[in-house]
Amino acid sequence: MESLIQTINKLQDVFAVVKGHSIDLPQIVVVGSQSSGKSSVLESLVGKSFLPRGTGIVTRAPLILQMIKYTNEDMKSMMDITNNKNITEWACFSHIENTVFHDFDEVREEIEKRTDILAGENKGITDKPIVLKVYTSLYTLTFVDLPGITKVPVGNQPADIEEQIQQLIVKYVRQPNAIILAMVTANTDPATSESLKIAKQWDPEGARTIAVVTKLDLIDKGTKSDKADLLCGKIIPVKLGIIGVVNRSQKDIDENKTLEETLKNETEFFRTNYPEICKMHGNKVLANKLQDILIEHIKITIPTLYKNLQDTKTKLENELKTLKTPDCEKTFILELLNDISKSYCETVTGDRKDASDKMLMGGAKIVNVIQDNFSKKFMAVNPLNNLSDKQIENYLLNTSGIKKSSLVNHKALEIMVSKQLEYLIEPALSFVDVVREELFKILDSIDQKLLDELERFPKLKNDVRNTLDTLLEMKLKNIKKSIKSHIKTHQKFLNTTNPNYLLQLINSSTECSSSFISNKNTYYNNLKSFGVCSSEIDKIEKEVVSNMYKDILSSLGGLNNYKSEIDVQVKLHKQFTRCYFEFIRNTLRDFVPNRINHKLVNFVLKKFDKKLKADVFMPFINNSSSGGMLVEKEGVAEERKQKEGLLIAVNKAFKSLKEIQKQ
Repeated sequence: MESLIQTINKLQDVFAVVKGHSIDLPQIVVVGSQSSGKSSVLESLVGKSFLPRGTGIVTRAPLILQMIKYTNEDMKSMMDITNNKNITEWACFSHIENTVFHDFDEVREEIEKRTDILAGENKGITDKPIVLKVYTSLYTLTFVDLPGITKVPVGNQPADIEEQIQQLIVKYVRQPNAIILAMVTANTDPATSESLKIAKQWDPEGARTIAVVTKLDLIDKGTKSDKADLLCGKIIPVKLGIIGVVNRSQKDIDENKTLEETLKNETEFFRTNYPEICKMHGNKVLANKLQDILIEHIKITIPTLYKNLQDTKTKLENELKTLKTPDCEKTFILELLNDISKSYCETVTGDRKDASDKMLMGGAKIVNVIQDNFSKKFMAVNPLNNLSDKQIENYLLNTSGIKKSSLVNHKALEIMVSKQLEYLIEPALSFVDVVREELFKILDSIDQKLLDELERFPKLKNDVRNTLDTLLEMKLKNIKKSIKSHIKTHQKFLNTTNPNYLLQLINSSTECSSSFISNKNTYYNNLKSFGVCSSEIDKIEKEVVSNMYKDILSSLGGLNNYKSEIDVQVKLHKQFTRCYFEFIRNTLRDFVPNRINHKLVNFVLKKFDKKLKADVFMPFINNSSSGGMLVEKEGVAEERKQKEGLLIAVNKAFKSLKEIQKQ
């Protein structure tokens, strides 16, 4: 079943060179503090000294280390390149084709060189991985070696180096399919272990964490019993196990002690110090344990991995359809403009099949603006705004001249009503601008696929938006002029016999309501007596209105309750002005939105498609210099190339997974 690991290796090779993928591969992620023994453990497992060493951060890029138990076919491929039959262990890098390293000192140098290329030479780090394949006669196993956790920048390291390293480590360990190999030093308190803290955060149950205890040979003899508890799993709650190892010391390295000798010394160390559990620890045990864990983990995750690849493939194929270079530019632009116009109109009229359940959009938003913006603002205008009793008195007296003011002073009433209706013009005209703005914004809420297409081509997007903007401006002035003229008409010509106005008066007082009921009966009785003669009807209407005015006057207290007759007149005309203003406002409350819908909204719905053809498509057809219409914005070509590369990678991954299904 080692072929399972090799299949995952292929997936790692595929995705290591592709940006932007989120495929969660089953892999062992090595986490530990600086000087925790990470490098020594990995070298012991590989059986070769090949990792960079030194002070500060040595590992500055993720190292995907693939140990491969080579086959005869692998050996033949190596010999074809090197023509050397004496090589028994060798290494290859994915970034260097057809190159075999059999000197592992050169492997170390290439890791350092590649790290400087990817991460720079200033001790910074990168998330771009280095893929190293080590062909060995031992076993097949894969690791992702990450930078050691550090707290304090050293030398010319970036000030935020700790945060950078934490983000890189988290990127790998948070993946549900990652097995966390946490390095814990025996000569420190496990409670302070940074690797265990990270493992605990992202794997609270310890279900995918295995701990490796290093530096057991450096502890005091008096603490061996405590470390025995640690090695038996009584201290660290991880479910995949705890394995102790003894690595080469710096002295061993300086003296060029071989890894074979180190492994023999390790075996003797456990037999001497921990005889009861010696067979459960050591680098060989760790290698076998990790191989078993990884194989079982791969078996479990294959169905999920397959589904993730399928979802990713579908998503990429759909995205590439949007990013596809048009085969025929004319056809592409014409169809796109048709779709944009259609989607825009459907958004306004509410005919979209993908109507949102999250927010209001299109025509519904315009209706909402009418209710929440226009109607409230319009109805909140005070009918007697800036009209004091003294002003009313002056209007009444000045319009009467040398004559005594009549019961109803129509001249004064016209002046006051005209003045008050002026306050309705601004909110009415401003609402035209509000609807115009909403109609323009609707273009940003059409089908997302169409918006993505427009986003690709800045000039085309700009032309479409300018076309809609121009279309809206074409009617704006005329609509405002029409609405203003309509209000001005009401300012100039008062109709105090209009039933709706009279109704406002009737509802203004209880006495007036009673009078209306009484006079209405008289009115209809007289109509029956005089037939349908228009002159007689006018006479009766005037009589009814006159009686009603007298009743209003009576409801206001009559002449006897005021200091002078003019006080009564002021009170009376104040009531007339308020009622007539409200009568006209109620009319305008429906007229203004209806006028805008009829003259602006419907106009755009009818003309948008034709305008797009005339102002966008025809100039493209007639003018060869407008070829820049389909010039993509910066970064789109690179994005398309990236997604194409990722799709190729996903297809290769599917091919590898099918190999597993055959096993």
